[in-house]
Amino acid sequence: MATPAMDENAMANALWQSAKAGNTAEASRLLDAGAPLDWQNAADDGATALAVAASGGHKDTVELLLDRGADMEAKDENGASALMVAAFGGHKDTVELLLDRGADLEAKDENGATTLKVAAFCGHKDTVELLLDRGADLEAKDNNGATTLMVAAFGGHKDTVELLLDRGADLEAKDRVGALNSVTLRDGQRRASRTGRGP
Repeated sequence: MATPAMDENAMANALWQSAKAGNTAEASRLLDAGAPLDWQNAADDGATALAVAASGGHKDTVELLLDRGADMEAKDENGASALMVAAFGGHKDTVELLLDRGADLEAKDENGATTLKVAAFCGHKDTVELLLDRGADLEAKDNNGATTLMVAAFGGHKDTVELLLDRGADLEAKDRVGALNSVTLRDGQRRASRTGRGP
């Protein structure tokens, strides 16, 4: 006969897998049965069920987990929150839901990157625009002193760069080694043109 601890661990893992798959009905059933809500999966960098649901853009599952009291600010081993991983995937609706529920807009991961920087790095212009509209700090710097404009430019994401410039991003900002936003922007444009990458 399984011990209660084993039962709890198995239920936690089942909830995590349901959240990852966006199976809201099964997640609800498992929660009703007592599955631990904020269990962190050591096999996946310590991500919670909320984080993997957010990462996949499973808005309904995210909403269920939030309604049941999931910790929005729980971070994985890399310091990423549910809001950050949703932004990384470009899941604007999920990002908006988390913000509406009070997620910390300026939380930073282990590298000092904010959610805005994560979205810009990936070139998710619509998500970047949403975050800016909600008051995200345009000039926040990570541990290397890089700005949001720098990481968008480095990735060659032209539309995101144009949005950031329209919102007043500082072209003369420097990172810790003295690289200017303007130089990073030029290099990013060259890289995009060589690789044929769009924004």
